[in-house]
Amino acid sequence: MKIALVGNQNSGKTTLFNLLTGTNQKIGNWPGVTIERKVGIIKDIGDELVDLPGIYSLSPYTVEEEVSRKYVLEEKPDMIINIVDATSIERSLYLTTQLMELNTKVIIALNMADRLEAKGIHIDTEKLSREIGTEVIKISALKADGIDELKNTIKKYDRRKVLSQEIFKSDIENEILKTKKRFGINRFMAIKILENDRMYQDYQEADIKNSRQRLEEIYRMDIEEIIANARYDYIVKIKERVATTKPVKEPMSDKLDKIFLNKFAAFPIFIVIMFLVYYLSVGVVGSFTVDWVAGIVNSFGEIVENFLNNAGASSWAVSLVVDGIIAGVGAVLGFVPQLIILFLCISLLETSGYMSRVTFLLDKLFKKFGLSGETLVPFIVGLRM
Repeated sequence: MKIALVGNQNSGKTTLFNLLTGTNQKIGNWPGVTIERKVGIIKDIGDELVDLPGIYSLSPYTVEEEVSRKYVLEEKPDMIINIVDATSIERSLYLTTQLMELNTKVIIALNMADRLEAKGIHIDTEKLSREIGTEVIKISALKADGIDELKNTIKKYDRRKVLSQEIFKSDIENEILKTKKRFGINRFMAIKILENDRMYQDYQEADIKNSRQRLEEIYRMDIEEIIANARYDYIVKIKERVATTKPVKEPMSDKLDKIFLNKFAAFPIFIVIMFLVYYLSVGVVGSFTVDWVAGIVNSFGEIVENFLNNAGASSWAVSLVVDGIIAGVGAVLGFVPQLIILFLCISLLETSGYMSRVTFLLDKLFKKFGLSGETLVPFIVGLRM
């Protein structure tokens, strides 16, 4: 059996692929493009697993989305494992609603749900399964939780469920149903024909164009926008029914974020922190290290000078070595401890997560000068240099 692994970018797809296949995988490029493809055999099952490029929908706006849609529609995998990021379920389920419109078995792997529960948010997988119309397995790809249950579901799952027809309003559903019957196609293709998708231009008959124009006049927006809005409305309703929230103690990191990333206090706090970093690296500790290195260099220079004089070297040679080479190298070495301390301080801020937050915070300001927030660190180091 051929199984496709489909999901958004950064949803844990690659981690899940590695857990399911182990080292039994092969890597190549998709025909005609340079996007990497990974194919492996699921351990203990023996089915082929194809890791598709991370996508957000089956409406192709990027090469990755084009590759993934082409594979799902043309290669027709026997099953799709749709990995869903529980921490951004509204965005992730958009792709799910499209996958469920294909005539393919779909299993949803709800990833990172443990992170939500730490915030007091619980997703009822049984309710979600009933709402969506397919199996939902809660996993943690990072912790390798739920993988055995997912494998067992793959082995036994042999139902072909389709998404409820309640996702759109009745007038849109009627047009979808008419298009399905007219061409003898699945629900996904019927919707794409109504959306005037470039892949289905051969189906653009006069009746289809009239139906699309009528819907656009009723809703006063483009047909793609009509469909997209309806999908998101459907997803919001599902989330309201399957997710429950209970109050939890606010973690210390969130409390600190409210202080350090406050829209009024964030920038002054950043200036104070940078002042302390420079004061530490250049001032208190930095000046001590400069004096310490200068003392070592001077002592070494005196030793070399005495040695050269005793050896009968000429005065210009002594001056070249002592005042030129040793003094010149010593002048540069004097800044090395300061730079080490500066980079150490920046590393500590980076490890704490503060630098990434400040980078995001200052991105808007830096863009006014044609830069991005990522230039913050070289900017800080450049000021010292």
